[in-house]
Amino acid sequence: MKRAVLISGLMALALAGTAVVGVAASDHHAGGKPGMGHRGAMQSFDEMDTNGDGKITAEEMQAHASQRLDAVDTNGDGFVDAAELQARMQAHATTRLEERSTRMISRLDNDGDGKLSPEEMRAGPRGNHDNGDRFARMLKRFDTDGDGAISRDEMDAARAAWAERGPRTERPAPKAD
Repeated sequence: MKRAVLISGLMALALAGTAVVGVAASDHHAGGKPGMGHRGAMQSFDEMDTNGDGKITAEEMQAHASQRLDAVDTNGDGFVDAAELQARMQAHATTRLEERSTRMISRLDNDGDGKLSPEEMRAGPRGNHDNGDRFARMLKRFDTDGDGAISRDEMDAARAAWAERGPRTERPAPKAD
């Protein structure tokens, strides 16, 4: 019995700690939506501050952790097993993939038919800007030695620049020529 209480307490403490770190990260994450952490949906500070006093107490963290545990504990036994955790993670991943694919279609589907043609994929999100060839733009940008191809070193440099820039943010529309 003591072991079950200890495990439950540790699980609640871990969930509460994760919630607080996630909320802190989400409230400071530049360019993100309020209440969004680096890895997806997270309750906002206001949702965790259940009494509305502008502070999150240990009791509020415990209540939040219990809610999270209850949401994952689908069989109601008071514990989270590997199958329940995997189901929760799979549902989260599915939601993220659905959102990402919807955004991609929205950005690239120039004719509004809900599908991407090879031409729309090649044109990229900027449509017909720069002759409408995304691959030509990429080649021009990454081919730093001008030989008409992207070497491994040029690709590695591009990836390093992407990593340094950080998460993708909304980009301004291209200027008309």
